[in-house]
Amino acid sequence: MSKSKLFAPALLLSLGATFLASSALSHTGTDKSQGCHTDRKTGEYHCHTPTTPEPELLTPTYCHVMVGGGSRCGYERNACNQLVSRFGGFCQQSGFTFGVR
Repeated sequence: MSKSKLFAPALLLSLGATFLASSALSHTGTDKSQGCHTDRKTGEYHCHTPTTPEPELLTPTYCHVMVGGGSRCGYERNACNQLVSRFGGFCQQSGFTFGVR
């Protein structure tokens, strides 16, 4: 075969491969500086790479101070209030602990 007869099929094959490859792109590259964009198909806004880790929440902890002395610590507010309702005494904030998001 001559070079001119091979050129047309090669050109068609190259153009076809180019069009097929361009439709496989994940998005158009219009990411914001944080790597976030809106998906045109679903309308969902999402980020590919978070720039900062999610902050951990600080949760206050309480001590159940019993009538007549003594205390037990490490309770959340609701649990401490339930102990006060059942056994008397009062709740006193004792500090903070890292909570789960």
